[in-house]
Amino acid sequence: MPIVLLLSAILVIQFAFVPGYLFARKSKNIVLVLDTSMSMVGQAGGRDILGKVKKSIMEYIDQSVEDGDRVTFVTFDTDARIYPTVLVDDDNDRDILKKYITMTEAAGLWTYTYKMIYKVFQAAEKLEKEEDGRNTEIVIMTDAIDDPPPGEANRFNLQDFAARYGKKTNLWVYVLSFSNMKGSEAAKKLGKTLARITDKVKIIETSEPEKGKKALIAAEKIQESPSRPILIPLLIAAGSIVLVLAIIFIIKKLSGLVVSGRLEYWNNEIVDPYIYHFDLSRRSAKEAKIGKGFECAINIRDINIKNPFSIRAIRQGGAVRMQLAGNKSAKIEMVNRESDGLLQNGDIFKVGNFTFKYFPS
Repeated sequence: MPIVLLLSAILVIQFAFVPGYLFARKSKNIVLVLDTSMSMVGQAGGRDILGKVKKSIMEYIDQSVEDGDRVTFVTFDTDARIYPTVLVDDDNDRDILKKYITMTEAAGLWTYTYKMIYKVFQAAEKLEKEEDGRNTEIVIMTDAIDDPPPGEANRFNLQDFAARYGKKTNLWVYVLSFSNMKGSEAAKKLGKTLARITDKVKIIETSEPEKGKKALIAAEKIQESPSRPILIPLLIAAGSIVLVLAIIFIIKKLSGLVVSGRLEYWNNEIVDPYIYHFDLSRRSAKEAKIGKGFECAINIRDINIKNPFSIRAIRQGGAVRMQLAGNKSAKIEMVNRESDGLLQNGDIFKVGNFTFKYFPS
């Protein structure tokens, strides 16, 4: 029983809790938003991080975007540009997204963050209407320098947007703020603004895009874990446990099935034949073959049959019985009684030119 319990625990962990064996999560809409203002390449007081950010986005697509997801790529600076949505079915679709990213350059004079947010939320709203029931995830990657064009700062009011569309329950927003400053005022302000649309906002502040990508994937796993269908893997694990128990039961049952008894046999074509003796129990096998050949437990060189016959151990009514099994070339003829295929004490039978007599152990 300790072995069975250990196997049970391993199966439950393997199917239900190890990430490699988790069933695929529910498909979702993903909106990837990249800041393409010149500050991303070191202009206007920024750092040249665009290359690293683009590399981390492409790695994110390989590591986190699953088949069935719909992904929309967006770039923003003075305005927001929304690329065609890609329904991901295979790696070719991922390559299309990577091509969008590869071609991206940072040449925008301004960083109009709030205009981008307004347009991205509108795009997310449209995606939800196209296929209701999916969760939507927005990932915004920026150096957190909010620098709208002159006279445009208060044009887009997200409070009005929230009043128009309502607060979202199935919308997650992640902001990767690639800033050297932790807890910057710009990041705090952005978080408060986004909270008007959804409570599920996470600001990830890091100076390194690679660290930001890892933090994003970790946050996604926490967010997605309740939606993973754990019940099905648990049922599979339970079924596997039952199968293991059944195999153990069958092995235990079969372990008692070994041929037993002893045989006397002689060549009945000889007037005064020599009588041979063989103990069937010494082979500790379920079946004992009798005939010509090294595969036979009883190898009789001068028996007139092409293929061996056998004595098998079977279970009948809870008892182990010996069964005779012949073939076309080795027909069995019971001498002392009508044959029922099973051996009894003292049974005599003929096969070819030999006669056999059976005695139980």
